[in-house]
Amino acid sequence: MNLIDHYQHPVLIVGAGPIGLALAAYLGSNSIKTILIEKNEDVLGSAKMIVVSMRTMEFCRSLGFSDEVRHWGFPLDHGLDSIFVTGLQGFELGRVKAPSLLTEFDTPFSPERERPCPQTWFDPILQKKARSHPSIDLQYKSTLSSFNQFEDYVDCEILRSDGEVETIRSSYLVGCDGYSSSVREKLGIELEGNKHLDFSMSVYLTIPDLLKSHSIGDAYRYIFVDETGVWSVLTTIDGHNLYRLQLIGANEVDVLKFDIDVVIKRCIGSSLPYEIKDISRWVRKSTCAQKFSSGRVFIAGDSAHAHPPNGGLGMNTGILDAWDLGWKLSAKIQGWGGNHLLESYDLERRPASFKATQESLKNYHRLVGKPSYIGIDEPGTDGEIKRRALGEKLVADNEKAWRAVGIHIGHVYSPSPIVIEDGQFQSDGDEDYVPSSRPGARAPHVWLSSDESILDLFGFWFTLLNFSDINADEFLLIAKKLKMPFKIELILNQEAKSMYEKNLVLVRPDGHVCWRSNEMPIDIEQLLNRVRGF
Repeated sequence: MNLIDHYQHPVLIVGAGPIGLALAAYLGSNSIKTILIEKNEDVLGSAKMIVVSMRTMEFCRSLGFSDEVRHWGFPLDHGLDSIFVTGLQGFELGRVKAPSLLTEFDTPFSPERERPCPQTWFDPILQKKARSHPSIDLQYKSTLSSFNQFEDYVDCEILRSDGEVETIRSSYLVGCDGYSSSVREKLGIELEGNKHLDFSMSVYLTIPDLLKSHSIGDAYRYIFVDETGVWSVLTTIDGHNLYRLQLIGANEVDVLKFDIDVVIKRCIGSSLPYEIKDISRWVRKSTCAQKFSSGRVFIAGDSAHAHPPNGGLGMNTGILDAWDLGWKLSAKIQGWGGNHLLESYDLERRPASFKATQESLKNYHRLVGKPSYIGIDEPGTDGEIKRRALGEKLVADNEKAWRAVGIHIGHVYSPSPIVIEDGQFQSDGDEDYVPSSRPGARAPHVWLSSDESILDLFGFWFTLLNFSDINADEFLLIAKKLKMPFKIELILNQEAKSMYEKNLVLVRPDGHVCWRSNEMPIDIEQLLNRVRGF
Protein backbone atom coordinates (compact mmCIF):
# COMPACT_ATOMS: atom_id res chain seq x y z
CA MET A 1 0.00 0.00 0.00
CA ASN A 2 1.42 3.36 -1.04
CA LEU A 3 1.32 6.37 1.30
CA ILE A 4 1.11 9.93 0.00
CA ASP A 5 2.10 12.24 2.85
CA HIS A 6 0.09 15.28 3.90
CA TYR A 7 3.08 17.58 3.56
CA GLN A 8 2.87 16.98 -0.21
CA HIS A 9 -0.90 17.55 -0.50
CA PRO A 10 -2.43 19.10 2.63
CA VAL A 11 -6.02 19.00 1.29
CA LEU A 12 -7.94 16.01 -0.06
CA ILE A 13 -11.31 16.75 -1.68
CA VAL A 14 -13.80 13.95 -2.35
CA GLY A 15 -16.18 14.62 -5.24
CA ALA A 16 -15.53 16.42 -8.55
CA GLY A 17 -18.92 18.05 -8.95
CA PRO A 18 -19.17 21.83 -9.10
CA ILE A 19 -18.46 22.35 -5.38
CA GLY A 20 -15.37 20.14 -5.28
CA LEU A 21 -14.08 21.72 -8.49
CA ALA A 22 -14.78 25.24 -7.20
CA LEU A 23 -12.91 24.53 -3.97
CA ALA A 24 -10.00 23.05 -5.94
CA ALA A 25 -9.98 26.09 -8.25
CA TYR A 26 -9.83 28.44 -5.26
CA LEU A 27 -7.12 26.47 -3.45
CA GLY A 28 -5.14 26.15 -6.68
CA SER A 29 -5.36 29.90 -7.26
CA ASN A 30 -3.84 30.27 -3.80
CA SER A 31 -1.09 27.68 -4.57
CA ILE A 32 -2.41 25.16 -2.00
CA LYS A 33 -1.44 21.61 -2.99
CA THR A 34 -4.62 19.59 -3.27
CA ILE A 35 -5.77 16.18 -4.45
CA LEU A 36 -9.33 15.87 -5.72
CA ILE A 37 -10.70 12.35 -6.16
CA GLU A 38 -13.88 11.33 -7.98
CA LYS A 39 -15.31 7.81 -8.05
CA ASN A 40 -16.78 8.18 -11.54
CA GLU A 41 -15.10 8.62 -14.90
CA ASP A 42 -14.40 12.10 -16.23
CA VAL A 43 -17.68 12.12 -18.19
CA LEU A 44 -20.56 14.54 -17.73
CA GLY A 45 -24.19 13.51 -17.60
CA SER A 46 -27.23 15.70 -18.13
CA ALA A 47 -27.29 19.04 -16.33
CA LYS A 48 -28.91 19.13 -12.90
CA MET A 49 -27.95 22.76 -12.29
CA ILE A 50 -28.76 25.22 -15.08
CA VAL A 51 -28.46 28.73 -13.56
CA VAL A 52 -25.42 30.51 -12.12
CA SER A 53 -26.32 33.18 -9.56
CA MET A 54 -24.84 36.68 -9.40
CA ARG A 55 -22.87 35.71 -6.27
CA THR A 56 -21.45 32.64 -7.97
CA MET A 57 -20.51 34.90 -10.88
CA GLU A 58 -18.73 37.15 -8.37
CA PHE A 59 -16.77 34.07 -7.23
CA CYS A 60 -15.83 33.34 -10.84
CA ARG A 61 -14.91 37.01 -11.33
CA SER A 62 -12.65 36.95 -8.27
CA LEU A 63 -10.73 33.97 -9.72
CA GLY A 64 -10.53 35.48 -13.20
CA PHE A 65 -12.77 33.22 -15.29
CA SER A 66 -16.15 34.98 -15.37
CA ASP A 67 -15.71 35.69 -19.09
CA GLU A 68 -15.75 31.96 -19.83
CA VAL A 69 -19.07 31.64 -17.99
CA ARG A 70 -20.49 34.65 -19.84
CA HIS A 71 -19.53 33.42 -23.30
CA TRP A 72 -20.07 29.65 -23.27
CA GLY A 73 -22.57 29.88 -26.13
CA PHE A 74 -26.01 30.85 -24.87
CA PRO A 75 -27.55 33.35 -27.33
CA LEU A 76 -27.44 36.85 -25.87
CA ASP A 77 -30.77 37.78 -27.41
CA HIS A 78 -32.67 34.69 -26.23
CA GLY A 79 -35.72 35.47 -24.11
CA LEU A 80 -35.36 34.83 -20.37
CA ASP A 81 -38.99 35.32 -19.33
CA SER A 82 -40.76 32.62 -17.32
CA ILE A 83 -44.24 32.12 -18.81
CA PHE A 84 -47.18 30.33 -17.18
CA VAL A 85 -49.32 28.60 -19.81
CA THR A 86 -52.04 26.00 -20.11
CA GLY A 87 -50.07 24.69 -23.10
CA LEU A 88 -48.02 26.10 -25.93
CA GLN A 89 -51.14 25.98 -28.10
CA GLY A 90 -53.30 27.14 -25.19
CA PHE A 91 -53.58 30.24 -23.03
CA GLU A 92 -50.86 32.40 -21.49
CA LEU A 93 -51.66 33.06 -17.82
CA GLY A 94 -48.83 35.43 -16.95
CA ARG A 95 -45.10 35.94 -17.15
CA VAL A 96 -42.21 36.87 -14.89
CA LYS A 97 -40.16 39.15 -17.09
CA ALA A 98 -36.36 39.14 -17.18
CA PRO A 99 -34.03 41.05 -19.51
CA SER A 100 -32.03 39.05 -22.04
CA LEU A 101 -28.26 38.76 -21.73
CA LEU A 102 -27.96 41.76 -24.02
CA THR A 103 -28.62 43.64 -20.76
CA GLU A 104 -25.29 43.00 -19.06
CA PHE A 105 -26.42 44.17 -15.63
CA ASP A 106 -29.92 43.43 -14.38
CA THR A 107 -29.42 44.84 -10.87
CA PRO A 108 -27.48 47.77 -9.38
CA PHE A 109 -26.27 45.56 -6.55
CA SER A 110 -23.60 43.53 -8.35
CA PRO A 111 -21.07 43.82 -11.18
CA GLU A 112 -22.45 40.48 -12.37
CA ARG A 113 -25.86 39.04 -13.10
CA GLU A 114 -27.56 35.68 -12.87
CA ARG A 115 -27.16 33.85 -16.15
CA PRO A 116 -27.90 30.48 -17.74
CA CYS A 117 -24.89 28.15 -17.66
CA PRO A 118 -25.94 24.51 -17.25
CA GLN A 119 -23.69 22.10 -15.42
CA THR A 120 -22.67 20.43 -18.67
CA TRP A 121 -20.86 23.68 -19.52
CA PHE A 122 -20.15 25.09 -16.03
CA ASP A 123 -18.38 22.03 -14.63
CA PRO A 124 -15.82 21.86 -17.48
CA ILE A 125 -15.09 25.57 -17.00
CA LEU A 126 -14.43 24.94 -13.29
CA GLN A 127 -12.39 21.86 -14.11
CA LYS A 128 -10.26 23.76 -16.62
CA LYS A 129 -9.60 26.45 -14.01
CA ALA A 130 -8.64 23.88 -11.37
CA ARG A 131 -6.38 21.99 -13.76
CA SER A 132 -4.62 25.19 -14.79
CA HIS A 133 -2.88 25.19 -11.39
CA PRO A 134 0.11 22.86 -10.93
CA SER A 135 -0.79 22.43 -7.25
CA ILE A 136 -4.06 20.62 -8.14
CA ASP A 137 -4.15 16.89 -8.88
CA LEU A 138 -7.50 15.58 -10.21
CA GLN A 139 -7.86 11.80 -9.92
CA TYR A 140 -10.92 10.12 -11.45
CA LYS A 141 -12.16 6.54 -10.93
CA SER A 142 -10.87 6.74 -7.36
CA THR A 143 -13.13 6.00 -4.39
CA LEU A 144 -12.74 6.93 -0.74
CA SER A 145 -13.24 3.63 1.08
CA SER A 146 -12.40 4.77 4.64
CA PHE A 147 -10.59 7.40 6.66
CA ASN A 148 -9.25 7.95 10.16
CA GLN A 149 -8.38 11.33 11.55
CA PHE A 150 -5.68 12.05 14.10
CA GLU A 151 -4.46 15.17 15.88
CA ASP A 152 -2.33 16.41 12.96
CA TYR A 153 -3.63 14.61 9.86
CA VAL A 154 -6.27 12.41 8.24
CA ASP A 155 -5.41 9.01 6.71
CA CYS A 156 -7.68 8.27 3.73
CA GLU A 157 -7.81 4.86 2.07
CA ILE A 158 -8.43 5.21 -1.68
CA LEU A 159 -9.59 2.38 -3.94
CA ARG A 160 -8.47 2.76 -7.56
CA SER A 161 -10.33 1.33 -10.54
CA ASP A 162 -7.64 -1.33 -11.05
CA GLY A 163 -8.16 -2.62 -7.49
CA GLU A 164 -5.06 -0.95 -6.07
CA VAL A 165 -5.47 0.53 -2.58
CA GLU A 166 -3.55 3.67 -1.65
CA THR A 167 -3.44 5.76 1.52
CA ILE A 168 -3.38 9.52 1.20
CA ARG A 169 -2.38 11.33 4.38
CA SER A 170 -3.79 14.84 4.23
CA SER A 171 -3.96 17.65 6.74
CA TYR A 172 -7.64 18.16 5.92
CA LEU A 173 -10.41 16.18 4.20
CA VAL A 174 -13.40 17.83 2.51
CA GLY A 175 -16.46 15.86 1.43
CA CYS A 176 -18.08 17.38 -1.66
CA ASP A 177 -19.56 14.02 -2.60
CA GLY A 178 -23.24 14.84 -2.84
CA TYR A 179 -26.42 14.03 -0.96
CA SER A 180 -25.40 10.41 -0.35
CA SER A 181 -22.04 11.57 1.01
CA SER A 182 -19.78 8.80 2.25
CA VAL A 183 -17.75 11.40 4.16
CA ARG A 184 -20.81 12.63 6.06
CA GLU A 185 -21.94 9.06 6.65
CA LYS A 186 -18.55 8.00 8.03
CA LEU A 187 -18.60 11.02 10.36
CA GLY A 188 -22.01 9.94 11.64
CA ILE A 189 -23.56 13.35 10.92
CA GLU A 190 -27.35 13.23 10.63
CA LEU A 191 -29.52 15.18 8.21
CA GLU A 192 -32.47 17.26 9.39
CA GLY A 193 -35.44 18.25 7.26
CA ASN A 194 -37.70 16.62 4.69
CA LYS A 195 -36.01 13.81 2.77
CA HIS A 196 -38.94 13.25 0.39
CA LEU A 197 -41.03 16.18 -0.82
CA ASP A 198 -42.02 14.48 -4.06
CA PHE A 199 -40.79 12.14 -6.74
CA SER A 200 -40.07 14.03 -9.96
CA MET A 201 -38.71 13.30 -13.41
CA SER A 202 -36.55 15.24 -15.85
CA VAL A 203 -36.65 14.50 -19.57
CA TYR A 204 -33.87 15.97 -21.73
CA LEU A 205 -34.83 16.31 -25.36
CA THR A 206 -34.15 18.20 -28.55
CA ILE A 207 -37.04 20.01 -30.27
CA PRO A 208 -35.61 21.70 -33.39
CA ASP A 209 -38.63 23.76 -34.44
CA LEU A 210 -40.32 24.54 -31.12
CA LEU A 211 -40.38 28.34 -31.44
CA LYS A 212 -41.94 28.14 -34.89
CA SER A 213 -44.80 26.01 -33.57
CA HIS A 214 -46.48 28.51 -31.24
CA SER A 215 -47.18 32.22 -30.83
CA ILE A 216 -46.49 32.64 -27.10
CA GLY A 217 -42.97 33.78 -27.80
CA ASP A 218 -39.38 33.10 -26.80
CA ALA A 219 -38.82 32.26 -23.12
CA TYR A 220 -36.37 30.71 -20.71
CA ARG A 221 -39.01 28.47 -19.20
CA TYR A 222 -42.64 27.58 -19.85
CA ILE A 223 -44.58 26.50 -16.75
CA PHE A 224 -47.56 24.28 -17.60
CA VAL A 225 -50.72 24.61 -15.54
CA ASP A 226 -53.94 22.63 -15.65
CA GLU A 227 -56.88 22.23 -13.27
CA THR A 228 -54.72 20.15 -10.91
CA GLY A 229 -52.07 22.89 -10.64
CA VAL A 230 -48.53 23.31 -11.95
CA TRP A 231 -47.52 19.93 -13.31
CA SER A 232 -44.46 20.46 -15.56
CA VAL A 233 -41.82 22.97 -16.62
CA LEU A 234 -40.05 23.13 -20.00
CA THR A 235 -36.72 24.99 -19.78
CA THR A 236 -34.22 25.75 -22.50
CA ILE A 237 -30.79 24.28 -21.77
CA ASP A 238 -28.62 25.73 -24.55
CA GLY A 239 -30.82 28.48 -25.99
CA HIS A 240 -31.14 26.51 -29.22
CA ASN A 241 -32.80 23.10 -29.52
CA LEU A 242 -31.99 21.34 -26.23
CA TYR A 243 -34.67 21.43 -23.50
CA ARG A 244 -35.41 19.91 -20.11
CA LEU A 245 -38.98 18.92 -19.36
CA GLN A 246 -39.43 18.56 -15.61
CA LEU A 247 -42.46 16.60 -14.45
CA ILE A 248 -43.42 17.55 -10.91
CA GLY A 249 -44.70 14.77 -8.70
CA ALA A 250 -46.47 17.11 -6.28
CA ASN A 251 -50.08 17.00 -5.11
CA GLU A 252 -50.21 13.19 -5.30
CA VAL A 253 -49.20 13.11 -8.97
CA ASP A 254 -47.37 9.87 -9.87
CA VAL A 255 -44.86 10.76 -12.58
CA LEU A 256 -43.99 7.09 -13.10
CA LYS A 257 -47.42 6.59 -14.64
CA PHE A 258 -46.87 9.27 -17.26
CA ASP A 259 -46.55 8.23 -20.89
CA ILE A 260 -43.64 10.52 -21.76
CA ASP A 261 -44.53 10.79 -25.43
CA VAL A 262 -48.10 11.74 -24.56
CA VAL A 263 -46.86 14.29 -22.01
CA ILE A 264 -44.50 15.93 -24.50
CA LYS A 265 -47.23 16.25 -27.11
CA ARG A 266 -49.57 17.60 -24.43
CA CYS A 267 -47.08 20.40 -23.66
CA ILE A 268 -46.17 21.21 -27.23
CA GLY A 269 -49.72 20.81 -28.48
CA SER A 270 -48.64 19.61 -31.91
CA SER A 271 -46.85 16.74 -33.59
CA LEU A 272 -43.42 18.35 -33.80
CA PRO A 273 -40.47 15.98 -34.16
CA TYR A 274 -38.34 15.60 -31.01
CA GLU A 275 -35.67 13.27 -29.70
CA ILE A 276 -35.33 12.17 -26.08
CA LYS A 277 -31.68 12.33 -24.97
CA ASP A 278 -31.93 11.31 -21.33
CA ILE A 279 -34.44 10.66 -18.54
CA SER A 280 -33.69 10.98 -14.83
CA ARG A 281 -36.01 10.22 -11.93
CA TRP A 282 -35.21 11.88 -8.63
CA VAL A 283 -36.49 12.75 -5.18
CA ARG A 284 -37.04 16.41 -4.32
CA LYS A 285 -35.80 17.07 -0.78
CA SER A 286 -34.95 19.82 1.71
CA THR A 287 -32.29 18.88 4.27
CA CYS A 288 -29.42 20.36 6.24
CA ALA A 289 -26.72 18.48 8.17
CA GLN A 290 -26.55 18.85 11.94
CA LYS A 291 -22.98 20.07 11.56
CA PHE A 292 -20.61 20.85 8.70
CA SER A 293 -17.34 19.73 10.25
CA SER A 294 -15.74 17.33 12.69
CA GLY A 295 -12.11 17.91 13.59
CA ARG A 296 -10.09 18.02 10.37
CA VAL A 297 -12.95 16.82 8.18
CA PHE A 298 -15.51 19.11 6.49
CA ILE A 299 -18.54 18.70 4.26
CA ALA A 300 -19.80 21.16 1.64
CA GLY A 301 -22.48 21.50 -1.03
CA ASP A 302 -25.13 18.76 -1.28
CA SER A 303 -23.15 16.72 1.24
CA ALA A 304 -24.15 19.33 3.81
CA HIS A 305 -27.46 20.70 2.49
CA ALA A 306 -29.93 19.59 -0.20
CA HIS A 307 -32.50 21.90 -1.75
CA PRO A 308 -35.53 21.66 -3.95
CA PRO A 309 -34.18 23.13 -7.21
CA ASN A 310 -36.81 25.87 -7.10
CA GLY A 311 -35.05 29.23 -7.18
CA GLY A 312 -31.62 27.88 -8.13
CA LEU A 313 -30.18 27.95 -4.60
CA GLY A 314 -28.63 24.47 -4.37
CA MET A 315 -25.31 24.60 -6.20
CA ASN A 316 -25.06 28.36 -5.78
CA THR A 317 -25.23 27.99 -2.00
CA GLY A 318 -22.58 25.27 -2.21
CA ILE A 319 -20.22 27.57 -4.12
CA LEU A 320 -20.31 29.90 -1.12
CA ASP A 321 -19.33 26.96 1.09
CA ALA A 322 -16.29 26.48 -1.15
CA TRP A 323 -15.41 30.19 -1.04
CA ASP A 324 -15.71 30.36 2.76
CA LEU A 325 -13.83 27.13 3.41
CA GLY A 326 -11.26 27.84 0.69
CA TRP A 327 -9.85 31.03 2.21
CA LYS A 328 -9.90 29.57 5.72
CA LEU A 329 -8.03 26.40 4.72
CA SER A 330 -5.55 28.54 2.78
CA ALA A 331 -4.92 30.75 5.80
CA LYS A 332 -4.41 27.79 8.12
CA ILE A 333 -2.09 25.95 5.72
CA GLN A 334 -0.09 29.09 4.95
CA GLY A 335 0.43 29.58 8.67
CA TRP A 336 -1.37 32.86 9.36
CA GLY A 337 -4.82 31.53 10.33
CA GLY A 338 -5.77 30.42 13.83
CA ASN A 339 -7.83 27.47 15.04
CA HIS A 340 -11.02 29.51 15.38
CA LEU A 341 -10.90 30.21 11.65
CA LEU A 342 -11.81 26.65 10.67
CA GLU A 343 -14.25 26.40 13.57
CA SER A 344 -16.09 29.37 12.10
CA TYR A 345 -16.89 27.47 8.87
CA ASP A 346 -19.75 25.58 10.52
CA LEU A 347 -20.86 28.61 12.54
CA GLU A 348 -21.11 30.78 9.42
CA ARG A 349 -22.14 28.46 6.63
CA ARG A 350 -24.65 26.20 8.39
CA PRO A 351 -27.12 29.00 9.29
CA ALA A 352 -26.72 30.50 5.81
CA SER A 353 -27.30 27.13 4.15
CA PHE A 354 -30.27 26.29 6.36
CA LYS A 355 -31.85 29.62 5.43
CA ALA A 356 -31.30 28.82 1.74
CA THR A 357 -32.96 25.38 2.12
CA GLN A 358 -35.96 27.03 3.74
CA GLU A 359 -36.19 29.61 0.96
CA SER A 360 -36.00 26.82 -1.64
CA LEU A 361 -38.81 25.05 0.19
CA LYS A 362 -40.93 28.23 0.13
CA ASN A 363 -40.21 28.55 -3.59
CA TYR A 364 -41.41 24.99 -4.13
CA HIS A 365 -44.68 25.65 -2.32
CA ARG A 366 -45.11 28.93 -4.21
CA LEU A 367 -44.98 26.97 -7.45
CA VAL A 368 -47.13 23.98 -6.52
CA GLY A 369 -49.51 25.65 -4.06
CA LYS A 370 -53.24 25.18 -4.46
CA PRO A 371 -55.04 28.35 -5.53
CA SER A 372 -58.14 27.81 -7.64
CA TYR A 373 -57.31 26.33 -11.05
CA ILE A 374 -60.85 25.29 -11.94
CA GLY A 375 -62.11 26.66 -15.25
CA ILE A 376 -58.83 28.07 -16.57
CA ASP A 377 -59.41 26.42 -19.96
CA GLU A 378 -62.91 27.83 -20.32
CA PRO A 379 -63.44 30.08 -23.37
CA GLY A 380 -65.04 33.48 -23.10
CA THR A 381 -65.12 36.17 -20.43
CA ASP A 382 -65.52 33.87 -17.42
CA GLY A 383 -62.43 31.87 -18.39
CA GLU A 384 -60.49 35.04 -19.10
CA ILE A 385 -61.28 36.45 -15.64
CA LYS A 386 -60.16 33.22 -13.96
CA ARG A 387 -56.97 33.07 -16.02
CA ARG A 388 -56.10 36.68 -15.26
CA ALA A 389 -56.59 36.23 -11.49
CA LEU A 390 -54.59 33.01 -11.41
CA GLY A 391 -51.82 34.44 -13.59
CA GLU A 392 -51.44 37.50 -11.37
CA LYS A 393 -51.09 35.31 -8.30
CA LEU A 394 -48.60 32.94 -9.93
CA VAL A 395 -46.46 35.84 -11.15
CA ALA A 396 -46.54 37.70 -7.82
CA ASP A 397 -45.60 34.56 -5.86
CA ASN A 398 -42.88 33.29 -8.16
CA GLU A 399 -41.16 36.61 -8.81
CA LYS A 400 -39.92 36.16 -5.23
CA ALA A 401 -38.26 32.90 -6.23
CA TRP A 402 -36.64 34.10 -9.45
CA ARG A 403 -35.60 37.58 -8.26
CA ALA A 404 -34.47 36.90 -4.70
CA VAL A 405 -31.40 39.15 -4.68
CA GLY A 406 -31.31 39.29 -0.89
CA ILE A 407 -31.15 35.51 -0.56
CA HIS A 408 -28.09 35.34 -2.82
CA ILE A 409 -26.07 38.30 -1.51
CA GLY A 410 -27.82 39.52 1.65
CA HIS A 411 -26.81 36.95 4.28
CA VAL A 412 -24.92 38.34 7.28
CA TYR A 413 -22.46 36.12 9.16
CA SER A 414 -23.67 36.95 12.64
CA PRO A 415 -22.82 35.82 15.21
CA SER A 416 -19.34 34.74 14.17
CA PRO A 417 -16.14 34.42 16.24
CA ILE A 418 -14.15 36.13 13.48
CA VAL A 419 -16.48 39.09 12.92
CA ILE A 420 -16.39 42.14 15.20
CA GLU A 421 -19.93 43.48 15.53
CA ASP A 422 -20.65 47.17 15.93
CA GLY A 423 -24.23 46.92 17.14
CA GLN A 424 -25.96 48.02 13.93
CA PHE A 425 -28.85 45.88 12.76
CA GLN A 426 -29.51 44.84 9.17
CA SER A 427 -32.25 42.58 7.84
CA ASP A 428 -30.59 39.31 6.96
CA GLY A 429 -31.05 37.60 3.62
CA ASP A 430 -34.67 38.46 2.83
CA GLU A 431 -35.86 38.60 -0.77
CA ASP A 432 -35.38 42.38 -0.68
CA TYR A 433 -31.77 43.50 -0.44
CA VAL A 434 -30.46 46.64 1.24
CA PRO A 435 -26.69 47.16 0.76
CA SER A 436 -24.82 47.48 4.03
CA SER A 437 -21.24 47.40 5.32
CA ARG A 438 -22.40 45.94 8.63
CA PRO A 439 -19.77 43.48 9.90
CA GLY A 440 -20.64 40.01 8.62
CA ALA A 441 -22.36 41.31 5.47
CA ARG A 442 -21.09 40.92 1.92
CA ALA A 443 -19.34 44.18 1.10
CA PRO A 444 -21.62 46.28 -1.16
CA HIS A 445 -20.88 46.74 -4.85
CA VAL A 446 -20.11 50.22 -6.16
CA TRP A 447 -18.66 51.06 -9.57
CA LEU A 448 -15.32 52.86 -9.18
CA SER A 449 -15.00 53.25 -12.95
CA SER A 450 -16.85 52.02 -16.00
CA ASP A 451 -15.41 48.52 -15.65
CA GLU A 452 -14.04 48.29 -12.09
CA SER A 453 -16.20 47.38 -9.11
CA ILE A 454 -15.05 47.95 -5.57
CA LEU A 455 -15.40 44.16 -5.27
CA ASP A 456 -12.48 43.83 -7.70
CA LEU A 457 -10.16 45.19 -4.98
CA PHE A 458 -10.70 42.10 -2.85
CA GLY A 459 -8.68 38.89 -3.24
CA PHE A 460 -6.70 36.34 -1.25
CA TRP A 461 -5.89 39.01 1.31
CA PHE A 462 -7.63 41.22 3.82
CA THR A 463 -8.49 44.61 2.35
CA LEU A 464 -8.79 47.76 4.46
CA LEU A 465 -10.94 50.29 2.64
CA ASN A 466 -9.99 53.79 3.75
CA PHE A 467 -12.59 56.45 2.88
CA SER A 468 -10.83 59.21 4.84
CA ASP A 469 -7.52 60.98 5.37
CA ILE A 470 -6.69 58.73 8.35
CA ASN A 471 -3.16 57.32 8.19
CA ALA A 472 -3.79 53.57 8.50
CA ASP A 473 -0.28 52.36 7.58
CA GLU A 474 0.16 50.80 11.01
CA PHE A 475 -2.21 48.07 9.85
CA LEU A 476 0.34 47.08 7.20
CA LEU A 477 3.16 46.91 9.76
CA ILE A 478 1.21 44.71 12.16
CA ALA A 479 -0.11 42.48 9.36
CA LYS A 480 3.44 41.99 8.05
CA LYS A 481 4.56 41.00 11.55
CA LEU A 482 1.73 38.44 11.67
CA LYS A 483 2.54 37.18 8.13
CA MET A 484 -1.01 38.06 7.18
CA PRO A 485 -1.73 39.10 3.56
CA PHE A 486 -3.05 42.63 3.71
CA LYS A 487 -3.73 45.65 1.49
CA ILE A 488 -4.99 49.17 2.08
CA GLU A 489 -7.10 50.83 -0.59
CA LEU A 490 -7.75 54.58 -0.43
CA ILE A 491 -11.23 55.20 -1.83
CA LEU A 492 -12.11 58.72 -3.01
CA ASN A 493 -15.43 57.76 -4.62
CA GLN A 494 -18.20 59.64 -2.78
CA GLU A 495 -20.92 57.12 -3.64
CA ALA A 496 -18.79 54.36 -2.13
CA LYS A 497 -18.08 56.44 0.97
CA SER A 498 -21.79 57.00 1.50
CA MET A 499 -22.59 53.34 0.88
CA TYR A 500 -19.94 52.05 3.30
CA GLU A 501 -20.91 54.52 6.07
CA LYS A 502 -17.64 54.33 8.07
CA ASN A 503 -14.15 55.76 7.46
CA LEU A 504 -12.43 52.38 7.76
CA VAL A 505 -13.92 49.05 6.61
CA LEU A 506 -12.02 45.77 6.77
CA VAL A 507 -13.00 43.10 4.21
CA ARG A 508 -12.09 39.40 4.30
CA PRO A 509 -10.83 37.34 1.35
CA ASP A 510 -14.40 36.15 0.65
CA GLY A 511 -15.66 39.72 0.33
CA HIS A 512 -17.46 39.87 3.69
CA VAL A 513 -16.91 42.77 6.08
CA CYS A 514 -15.36 41.77 9.40
CA TRP A 515 -14.81 45.17 11.09
CA ARG A 516 -15.52 48.85 10.55
CA SER A 517 -15.05 52.10 12.44
CA ASN A 518 -14.66 55.84 12.03
CA GLU A 519 -11.41 55.70 14.01
CA MET A 520 -8.25 53.62 14.22
CA PRO A 521 -8.59 50.75 16.74
CA ILE A 522 -6.78 50.97 20.07
CA ASP A 523 -5.10 47.59 19.56
CA ILE A 524 -4.61 46.66 15.88
CA GLU A 525 -2.88 43.37 16.65
CA GLN A 526 -5.74 42.22 18.86
CA LEU A 527 -8.20 43.11 16.10
CA LEU A 528 -6.26 41.25 13.40
CA ASN A 529 -5.82 38.24 15.66
CA ARG A 530 -9.58 38.08 16.13
CA VAL A 531 -10.47 38.22 12.42
CA ARG A 532 -7.80 35.64 11.49
CA GLY A 533 -9.06 33.16 14.06
CA PHE A 534 -6.75 33.50 17.04
